[in-house]
Amino acid sequence: MKNISPFNLDQCSLSNDLWPDFINKIGLIKANLAVRQSLDLQRMQGSTSTLPVLILETCGTALVNSDAVKTYIGLSYLEQGMVLIFSSKLNSIQLLRDN
Repeated sequence: MKNISPFNLDQCSLSNDLWPDFINKIGLIKANLAVRQSLDLQRMQGSTSTLPVLILETCGTALVNSDAVKTYIGLSYLEQGMVLIFSSKLNSIQLLRDN
């Protein structure tokens, strides 16, 4: 069975600027709350084969198959507390580890 991601990860560029730009746009407290909500979704409905996604334009959250992330960004080890930040406007992703 082929894994299909609604985020088109294979067409996204990797970025190191999504998180700082997001903080500048909505503030640190709200940005951290959005990450917490993504991690809460992972804890409530996720599994060891999913990774939470924070969608920047809507502050929405989703779960994506971690194998898709491994395939498209080449990271073979995803820890608990990691969130994939996704911008549909910029067609970019950034992997964030919450401490």
